[in-house]
Amino acid sequence: MAQHHPPSRSRFVFSNTFEDHHEGAKRFTKLYPTEYGVEELVYSSLAEIDRLLYPSGHYPRRVGRTEGWTVVLSVEDRDGVAYSINRDGYAGLYLSAINLYTSPDLTNWTRIGHALSPVNGTGIASDRVVERPKVIYNEPTQQWVLWFHADNSSYGLLQQGIATSPNITGPYEFQSVFSPLSDFSQDFGLFQDDDGQAYALYSNGDSEAGRDNKIDRLNDEFIEEVENVYTFHDIDLEAPTILRTDSKYYIIMSHKTGYRPNNVVYYSADKLSGPWSISSYIAPPGTRTYNTQSGWNIRLKGSKQITYIYVGDHWDAYGLPDSRYIWLPLIPHDDTGKLELVWKDVWAIDVDTGEWWAPEGTSYEAESGTTIGNARVAVSPDSSGHKVVTGIAGANSNLTISGITGTGNPQWVSLHYINSDDMGFGDNPAGSPDRIGGKYALRRIATVSVNGGDPVELKQRSSNEGIVLTASIELTFQEGSDNYITIGGANNTNGKDWAADLDKIVVYE
Repeated sequence: MAQHHPPSRSRFVFSNTFEDHHEGAKRFTKLYPTEYGVEELVYSSLAEIDRLLYPSGHYPRRVGRTEGWTVVLSVEDRDGVAYSINRDGYAGLYLSAINLYTSPDLTNWTRIGHALSPVNGTGIASDRVVERPKVIYNEPTQQWVLWFHADNSSYGLLQQGIATSPNITGPYEFQSVFSPLSDFSQDFGLFQDDDGQAYALYSNGDSEAGRDNKIDRLNDEFIEEVENVYTFHDIDLEAPTILRTDSKYYIIMSHKTGYRPNNVVYYSADKLSGPWSISSYIAPPGTRTYNTQSGWNIRLKGSKQITYIYVGDHWDAYGLPDSRYIWLPLIPHDDTGKLELVWKDVWAIDVDTGEWWAPEGTSYEAESGTTIGNARVAVSPDSSGHKVVTGIAGANSNLTISGITGTGNPQWVSLHYINSDDMGFGDNPAGSPDRIGGKYALRRIATVSVNGGDPVELKQRSSNEGIVLTASIELTFQEGSDNYITIGGANNTNGKDWAADLDKIVVYE
């Protein structure tokens, strides 16, 4: 193994980190899949290697309806520690607390307590809604300012709120809730430019008079908006986050599809005041941004390069407490104004240099396996071998793939599949997935067992026709090549026990 080198403490400059609402310290694994479908991910630190490996999907789960909004923090030239602030989800819709976590390396996270608690009789009482917390440091006042979306249970107030503290760890003292520049405010984002100026990002509601997205400049103390810098009129988007390069601004926003993923869009400009480009998809059409909604982005300044990381909300509309995050590399092309979200099943980043890479895995085609029951090989022009195994359902119509080489240690395994069950429902702001009386859902559930062991469940989100997606799970094989995987289906919310059509599996060492 390579010798472990602690990350340079002066290079962490990033936008957000992920959250986990479980009590206690975080747990992380060295391989993280890109499409986060794993149900019981066990996380461990990387004591013996000098890179951090991330699967593109499946970061820590949330507990409760959290809306998953963590903070944008820059800790360059401070204490070398990354901070994450997020809403505690134990109380469901209403505010229970804003929690604070710390990490020295973006991988190992420790919960250190509540940064903000409810204050009865105010806009952050225990019967109020507080979401999308963001924190920023104000140098002149030497105060940390905590911003958030503030609302009631019917989401009829559509306001913002702030709290302040001389310490990033809090406790934060509640100051006020308000309507920014006399307007409404839904999903809230915060951006600090390289010159130190800060901006609020928000959509102004769903009414006919709203449906705008705004960039507002904050005052010198960062406690209120004083000027609208730019308004995207009538685009009806939400979940804004801004990525800044040396010469471009990119704003990333999501369509309003509730807890269903959609094709996230972005705009680019040379100045925050515009003119801004027209919108483009950040990921290939039909993938619905790999089943995510835009959350925030991380800018990691290394000794060799700057790496940008997309952090997307990976909602499970049928089981919100088990919603996760996806981390993926973002590549800006300033010469054209294009922003590219790069899919990798598993990828790694060196937090010291900023360099990232994707390890190679070993592929096993589904059609090379053995089927029983109604499971069968079918032609699939969009799959890697132009075939899939379809009809996988329950325990009696399954697929077994043999001859898998294992290391004797936990390994990430990615299932490449096609599932177009929802007939495009995930792309639409309203409607029903059951348009013709069929049994359709936004996901299927596969069961995966190794060498005849107990099966574990793996969610396989839906997409559009011909789109191959990935769901990953960490498994332990025996050392050597005498291993096999059996894939079946599990009962879903629609009463069906179907698994998705399987293209192949990829096993990573």
